[in-house]
Amino acid sequence: MVSANRRTALRMIGLVGTSSLAGCGGLNPSSSPNERPPDTLGTSWSPPAGEWRFPRGNLRNTARSRRTLGSQPTDTWQHRQDAAVTEDVVSGDVVAATNEIVVTATARDASVVLYAYDAADGAKRWRQQIEFSRERRYPQFGGLVDGTVYLTDTRTDVLAVDASDGTLRWRVNLHERLGETVPDRFLTGSGRSEDWFSLLPMATPDTVYIQSSYGIHGLNPEDGSEQWRIYLGNRNGDSHVLEDLGGLAVRANRVWASYGGPTPAVFTIEMFDGSPSIDRATAPLYLPGRPVVTSDGDVSIARQVVWSTDARETLAFGVAGGTGVTWQFPGLASSGAAAFSSLATDGERMFICEGHEQQELFVVYALRASTGGIEWVVRDSLSDRNVATASPAEFRLCQPVVAGDTLIVGYGTAPDQETGHGELIALSTSDGRERWRIDLSVAPRDAAVTADRIYVGGQKRGILAFATD
Repeated sequence: MVSANRRTALRMIGLVGTSSLAGCGGLNPSSSPNERPPDTLGTSWSPPAGEWRFPRGNLRNTARSRRTLGSQPTDTWQHRQDAAVTEDVVSGDVVAATNEIVVTATARDASVVLYAYDAADGAKRWRQQIEFSRERRYPQFGGLVDGTVYLTDTRTDVLAVDASDGTLRWRVNLHERLGETVPDRFLTGSGRSEDWFSLLPMATPDTVYIQSSYGIHGLNPEDGSEQWRIYLGNRNGDSHVLEDLGGLAVRANRVWASYGGPTPAVFTIEMFDGSPSIDRATAPLYLPGRPVVTSDGDVSIARQVVWSTDARETLAFGVAGGTGVTWQFPGLASSGAAAFSSLATDGERMFICEGHEQQELFVVYALRASTGGIEWVVRDSLSDRNVATASPAEFRLCQPVVAGDTLIVGYGTAPDQETGHGELIALSTSDGRERWRIDLSVAPRDAAVTADRIYVGGQKRGILAFATD
């Protein structure tokens, strides 16, 4: 239960920070964003148990499945392409996995290719190539909901693809449509082009949430039409365009959004008495990643970059609604080349990985979600495993996944080459003890857990399926 004082404070923050969200009908588009407040916000819906409908598992980005793993999984099927084949290269980004199909993606200079495979035997169901208007745009995926895969081209377009046959259901240029009612300075800023505008999606059965350089938008899943929008770029009376989108997280009556600029920040948007209220917490990271929602409804966030030579004092941090940043975790904070993973959680602990050149270590941390305190650490030496950590072309980490009481982590070498390989390692979530490890014929990028499979996406040319007990 939220106290009256807390509720009043949140409503005041929302009104100050969003140019009067409630009475938007009379706003002048020449001087304000012309807001449309939503009727409701968030959802209590969650994906079916035993399926992996979102790139991070669910709407809260927990990278968690309640599926309990037994003994070491066994090979079931895989798709690998010869290096000379360019038409049907499988990248291995696991977009979504159900008990019937697995959807993966690969990006090219000006397009994305989606593939759907039969979950049982890996037979290809369909292939869909989607062209983008400009090169070097890597798609972002918002989940598989009610038979539709949602994605953006990162910059201007939101797309919906039918998961049964790969056909394009609709495509909306949100930047163009916003430009019809919102002044350009709220979309691209002074002297900037639409290349500065960005989009990240998160779909629910009732609303496709879009994070943009403007704020948060609610689209109709049926046709992509915009139902409402909330401007987030107003701070201390100074309107600006937001930069370096980190991602969204969604739960009932609440949405989180992280940004890297102009000032790194995490926004918490809530509904009170039928109106949206907004908290803004300054983030202690210059590029905060996706918010990960813990069991108590707060969020934790890790750095967005996956490889760097720039050591920072903060690797991950926690935010409690209305109180700002509650803890910071520095990691090894060492100099030299280092690889970083995103966060995963079992509700009580946050898990994150690092790989370091100088120490030749692969490190896994388990942090108490409420305080950021270390519960356990696993240090795995890479000195005798023919793994080079000196560049992103040589070494990457797999994004961690929680399956029941098991944490799945991994790393790979030569991720951009046909010769890429790596390891997948299973640890106990309670104490970090190793349960099993598997040699992989791809450098793992991500993993997805369903009722009876683990799917591992390769950095370059492969996806592997493993059967579980």
